[in-house]
Amino acid sequence: MTQHIVLDQVDRRILEQIQIDARIPVPVLAERVGLSAPACYRRIRHLRENGTIQREVAVVAPRTLGWPLSMIVLVTLEREGSRTIHELLRKLEAEPQVIEGWQITGEYDFAVKIVARDMESYDNLAHRLFASDERVRTFVTLVVIRSTKKSGFIPIGKEVS
Repeated sequence: MTQHIVLDQVDRRILEQIQIDARIPVPVLAERVGLSAPACYRRIRHLRENGTIQREVAVVAPRTLGWPLSMIVLVTLEREGSRTIHELLRKLEAEPQVIEGWQITGEYDFAVKIVARDMESYDNLAHRLFASDERVRTFVTLVVIRSTKKSGFIPIGKEVS
């Protein structure tokens, strides 16, 4: 069961600011959102504890670490049983070259974002993850030519009921 989390306008302003810069000092953030530093820190701690803030990471350009190729792989399973889905999810989560993955609706069952050093290394990975897996019926690879939006910023809207 999903917990309903109520966010007020101050929480929303905090979330907006830390999505722009997660390293913003709490006193600066507090001033921007109209709180004292201790009150702002308590709010941030609460947002972490209730799962609104899931994690704070540095976004690194894959190319700088030797991963110049990115692909989106669309996967169709032979069957969509619970066990099959969980096994494939574990397999994808354990693979370092899998950057993101989503279980989706429609023609495909999964969409997976992968990085690779070159086409040969991608081919080896695709064979290991998909082609040799009897649970996978088909997979389609889309090579990313250019990434246009990398922020990951979640729009701060009004409260939804």
